[in-house]
Amino acid sequence: MDFPVINRPLIIHLFAASLCLAASQAGADYDAGLEAYMRLYDYRRAYREFREEGLHGHREAQFYLGEICEGGVGRPVDYQEAFRWYLESARQGYGPAQLRLATLYFRGRGVKRDLSKAFEWQKKAAEQGQVIAQYRLGHYYAQGVGVRADPVLAYMWWTIAASWGDPDALQEREKLARNMSALQIDRARALARQHEMSFQTGRTDSRRE
Repeated sequence: MDFPVINRPLIIHLFAASLCLAASQAGADYDAGLEAYMRLYDYRRAYREFREEGLHGHREAQFYLGEICEGGVGRPVDYQEAFRWYLESARQGYGPAQLRLATLYFRGRGVKRDLSKAFEWQKKAAEQGQVIAQYRLGHYYAQGVGVRADPVLAYMWWTIAASWGDPDALQEREKLARNMSALQIDRARALARQHEMSFQTGRTDSRRE
């Protein structure tokens, strides 16, 4: 009995084509949501488009869903849903979502207030280059919010934020320096330089991948 010949290259080609089509459709849904959100101000449509992508793990879509729910645009404010979407996005390493998640933990919106969690996510966002998070992290270390107070690390993070153009970070750093020793300041500056070198190296490596 003869069996039909299976054209493996054709099957592989068709499978790859189906994957590309699915990826293209997913991108189209996200782009449609972005257009509705940013240009058309059709927030209900944006929510529908983003939700479809968010359920499939699209971290940027998840972030925008959190923003829609937190801001109450096109729908009632829902901090709990905002928290869930931000958390999904943040767990995938999306810096803006990590920043928003830290704020919800700090204010106790959509989740029980937890300063240690707020610090944890603030630090993750800061390490990814979110300047606002870097500035706020300086305050966390300066005031001991969710972490033991450490003026050296506060000075370090304000130095980093200032290097990215945050004028408030520069002012806070100068006020803090009045009560620090020269040794502490030197240590903080060295840590800031070390972090910046590591951050730039990481960005270069990611571009090569």
